[in-house]
Amino acid sequence: MTVRVVVAESVVHGAGLVLPPEGTGPAESWFDHRARLGRGYKYLPPACQYLLAAARTALEDSGPQADPLAAAPELRGAVVGTNSAVAALHAAVDETVRREGAAALSPMSVPYFAVNLVAGRLSTEHLLKGFNLTVTSPRVAGVEALHLAALELAAGRAAVTLAGAAEAPDPRAADAAPEAGAALFVLRPGGGPVPSGGRALRTVLRFVPPPALAAAEGRRLARDSVRRALDALRAGGPAPDEVELLADPSPVGDAVADALRSWCADRAPVSTRWSGARAGALAPVVRLAARPLAAGTGSRLVVTASRAGNIALATAHTPEHTD
Repeated sequence: MTVRVVVAESVVHGAGLVLPPEGTGPAESWFDHRARLGRGYKYLPPACQYLLAAARTALEDSGPQADPLAAAPELRGAVVGTNSAVAALHAAVDETVRREGAAALSPMSVPYFAVNLVAGRLSTEHLLKGFNLTVTSPRVAGVEALHLAALELAAGRAAVTLAGAAEAPDPRAADAAPEAGAALFVLRPGGGPVPSGGRALRTVLRFVPPPALAAAEGRRLARDSVRRALDALRAGGPAPDEVELLADPSPVGDAVADALRSWCADRAPVSTRWSGARAGALAPVVRLAARPLAAGTGSRLVVTASRAGNIALATAHTPEHTD
């Protein structure tokens, strides 16, 4: 049986990035919530602060001529991916309860033990009443958020969505590399004209059961699955000019890398980042939000793979003819 490949398409109208300066350590203070957001945000988890600041930048980037919030609140949605947005809060709650008891917990911060409240605050801030989703799949949650947002747009459940990823360092991540910051897109339905300065975004999600890779047949099926996803992405847009794989050093990462290099032969060079385990899903969305390629050129392809078997593929390109 062949599993159908679902390609989700959307149009990026604006993007916002909030990232620590190069060389900033996980414990260093780099974000001034009063300067970026104003008063009233002090007790929010850092990842929530980053997300709200990224949203403001993304909405400003969309331009006044196409105000994303002109749509009715019931036609606005939010989808946020994260792996560790409230991990530090969970650790602090555990420590406080052990040392002082539950009565010592702060009523200002403890509600955010529920990770979906991070995206919930985004919806409250901008009256996003259509839907509000939080996804937490290891490594791929950020791209998964873009994928789900595009599917909801295509289904007519919203006219505009804010989608992306937000992370804060996980104090219990052991040897996993921490992430901090937020990357957020303003998305509208795909298939139509792309405005000046906008980008077309296409995404695919796959899953490879890690135990299956112990056998030759399982590895072949995994490679075929990745290649079908790549073919589906390529069918609706230009060939990639830039390709990047962000993967754990694992059998899943190896299988995806093999399939990607084979598929990209004579197409584009592959930059493979074996970054080790990561406590976050931010990096792939940051790469998609990076400097857009010139109009009319190829696409930027970003592939993410986790040792747990999650795989996400995304392309972004700027069409030559825009409205």
